[in-house]
Amino acid sequence: MEQRLLQVLDELYEIKCEHVSAVTNEMFACRNEEECYFVRVTNYKTAEEQQAEVDWTVWLYEQGLAAPKVIFSKRDLSIETITYKHKTVRMVVYQAALGGHVQKSEWNGPIFERLGKELGKIHGRSQAYPGNKAAIKDWYVNDEYNWAKYIPKEEKAVRAMIAEIFREVEALPKTKETYGLAHGDVWLENVVVDKTNLTLIDYQDCEKHFYLFDLVVPVYSAMEYSFDGKGSIVSYVHEITKAIFRGYASEFTLPPAHIDHVLLMFRLKEAADYMLMHIYGNDVRTEEEERLFNLYRLKIEQNQLRTIITEELIVELKALFSAEKGKAPSSQNC
Repeated sequence: MEQRLLQVLDELYEIKCEHVSAVTNEMFACRNEEECYFVRVTNYKTAEEQQAEVDWTVWLYEQGLAAPKVIFSKRDLSIETITYKHKTVRMVVYQAALGGHVQKSEWNGPIFERLGKELGKIHGRSQAYPGNKAAIKDWYVNDEYNWAKYIPKEEKAVRAMIAEIFREVEALPKTKETYGLAHGDVWLENVVVDKTNLTLIDYQDCEKHFYLFDLVVPVYSAMEYSFDGKGSIVSYVHEITKAIFRGYASEFTLPPAHIDHVLLMFRLKEAADYMLMHIYGNDVRTEEEERLFNLYRLKIEQNQLRTIITEELIVELKALFSAEKGKAPSSQNC
């Protein structure tokens, strides 16, 4: 694939890359003397869905929001179709975002506040997005949320708990103030930071979702991967949660009553991660893998998140939106 991409980039794009290396089986880094680019090669979605995703990304970048720059081909296409080993695949080229992934110890309040501010801008301004919103699916349509398919029937307690989580989320009213175009996968590896810029990358999982979910995912990611054991994990989660919501409230207003569902969104993220473990896990597990599955089962069955996402935290988050309501742009103005 690396050699094929070098050939295609030379034929179809103005950029002249001298070296291509695989980052994952779908993402490739491309370099020349001056610039770095990333090429995504995938048929993850239908052609219409992928075009809608890339079009939204292009629009966000043009609005000066936290999205990577898409490089158009010589034919002025944002997506090119190529053949590789007798298969047809679609490729998108992105210019590398400024900065990089920060160290675990740097995922703190200030960065989370910056991230919240950018998410507030994206959610607010995207309500005026003129493109093909219809082709971007609602979150619950995605196969990765099909808990009944992926959670084994013998896991009765977990299935019952996850079924209840999904019933509660699906019952929430979808309003312009709470639901719309969302990145869908704002875990920390999809955030690139330098001193003045913060960019969200990999919009591949974009979807229509509750805006709260985009705020919860990076906090959940930090809780699992970035806490280094210093102090209390509860205090750490409270600090970064208040920070990301504070940044968000400076740009976009959520109804304070909607904040009552923050814990539910954390539980939805936990359930989604557990489903992904089943989707991408091995049929035969090592002892360490089985231990991890058991820890997740225990967390879900006992709703351990409620000991972290406390009522006191919810009250503080609601107060942010009550205080900022007059300053942040409302959905009617976006």
